[in-house]
Amino acid sequence: MQTTLLLVAKIGLLVLLWFFIWMTLRALRSDADRASGLQAAAPVVAAAPFVQGSEPSQGSRGFAPFKRTKAPTALTLVSGPLMGTHLELQGYNEVTIGRSQSATLVLEDDFASGRHARLIKRGPEWFLEDLDSRNGTFIGSQRIDQPEKLSAGQEVRVGQTLVRMEG
Repeated sequence: MQTTLLLVAKIGLLVLLWFFIWMTLRALRSDADRASGLQAAAPVVAAAPFVQGSEPSQGSRGFAPFKRTKAPTALTLVSGPLMGTHLELQGYNEVTIGRSQSATLVLEDDFASGRHARLIKRGPEWFLEDLDSRNGTFIGSQRIDQPEKLSAGQEVRVGQTLVRMEG
């Protein structure tokens, strides 16, 4: 009797194990299908090289005292593996930043998430939003947890890459 009960328990555990494996494979397949659908829909930008002389005319800390802040019109990577990459924001309403090939601005930074952060245009202004990244998104030295308004000259850190918002 005990051997029969033990055999039934082993078979039950084996069936349960295969059920979990089947559910895991099903979830991975649906995630892969969803990611391939996003990749085909999202435009990938081949960023132009940084042009010397496109530095902001503001002070060394990235702000102009006693002046109204301007909305950014471009962004430039000032540190990281792709240093010097320049992206014009004209024509975009949303820009995703991360390691994923489906991101608008693809980073080669091991500390950045696949979809790390997003720039959103609301009227003439741009806002930065963290997409629940593991290492966080920073404006200056301040970690953000909700969409924050950006201005020209501000520096944003995504992983270990520093991005300057150009005016």
